[in-house]
Amino acid sequence: MYLGELDLRGVVEIRCGSVVYFGPGSVKRLEGILEYYKKKGIRRVAVVTGRSSYLRSGAWDIIRSIIESLKMEYLHYDGVEPNPTVDHIDEAVARLSPIEPQLVIGIGGGSPLDVSKAVAVLLKYPGENGRRLYSEEFTPLEALPVVAVNLTHGTGSEVDRYAVATIPEERDKSGIGYDCMYPEYSVDDPELTITLDARQTLYTTLDTLNHVIEASTTRIASAYTVMLATETVRLISQYLQKALKDPQDIEARYWLLYASLLGGIAIDCSVVHITHPLEHTISAFKPEVEHGLGLSILLPSVLKVIYPARPKTLATVLAPIIPGLKGDPSETKRVVLSMYEWLGGMGLTQRLSDLGFGENDVPEMVRYLLRSQEGGGSLTLSPVPVTEELISQIYREALYPLK
Repeated sequence: MYLGELDLRGVVEIRCGSVVYFGPGSVKRLEGILEYYKKKGIRRVAVVTGRSSYLRSGAWDIIRSIIESLKMEYLHYDGVEPNPTVDHIDEAVARLSPIEPQLVIGIGGGSPLDVSKAVAVLLKYPGENGRRLYSEEFTPLEALPVVAVNLTHGTGSEVDRYAVATIPEERDKSGIGYDCMYPEYSVDDPELTITLDARQTLYTTLDTLNHVIEASTTRIASAYTVMLATETVRLISQYLQKALKDPQDIEARYWLLYASLLGGIAIDCSVVHITHPLEHTISAFKPEVEHGLGLSILLPSVLKVIYPARPKTLATVLAPIIPGLKGDPSETKRVVLSMYEWLGGMGLTQRLSDLGFGENDVPEMVRYLLRSQEGGGSLTLSPVPVTEELISQIYREALYPLK
């Protein structure tokens, strides 16, 4: 591991704020978790899910049976959409409030888990709403306890304090992250991920890839996050193709889920920088764009910008995908094209123009992005200065095939 590009004089944060039950069949550990809460006097549960994955995965049959066997009262909100808005959050709070929940269970990928965290905050603060929360007009110090049952190997939301949502009229898709928002307990059961189709398998895993590329190269990266990133990329390189070829390959699912867990811890410690905020604006403009797809379209152009600033770190982290790198800025073009070709080899050939974006959209996207980052967003953690011109360059390059 190369440490020369890290600030070894600074103080870094090492975080992992949740207790995670990991492995096949771990969803059944929910019974012991809920028994623990019941002994503490908790009897009323809010359940937050999307529309289908909680059913398709088989998770709900197990979880509902556990809740009912313990005679806990519950209400279920199943309206979370991909790229959720603050309106989804407010709707969930309104639907779940009548039983005055004492605990929130989130079941799903990043969107349901993120919404469950925000719901847990707002149920603790009657009278507040999603817009005020995501506009940072108030700072929560408390939230209801959250139990996260993760169904994808991409988000890391089950182990971090972040929750992302869009304020639609502002086209502002941003994350919040308060210490009170960590799930107290989480479940990572690879058997619940085998129903992910090829598209979901690819896009969620590429979300993890972007997590660790960014976390290992922010200005607050540590030896710990570089280590996490290096292992994460190794696992993705070894097991992603296997999962795409055979969705039932439980070993591949196990290690991709583990990689996602490591990626969640990495961004919890060292955050992200360029790719995530730029993608958030893409999916704020077009909510139908899958997060992992948008990230991966941007990734080669982001590497073009950051590789010269962190060549030795990225040569180490990316070695399983791009072997033989020496950690020299002169390799930047090779890194960019190799990543572009690696993504294309898995069928990810779309560019922003294929998603309906054009040259005329770029100035507006840049404007909304910079407004969302006012006051110190994650762009400030980039290893290179991020200017309006740099953002425009990345968006414009991502419109068309690279040459």
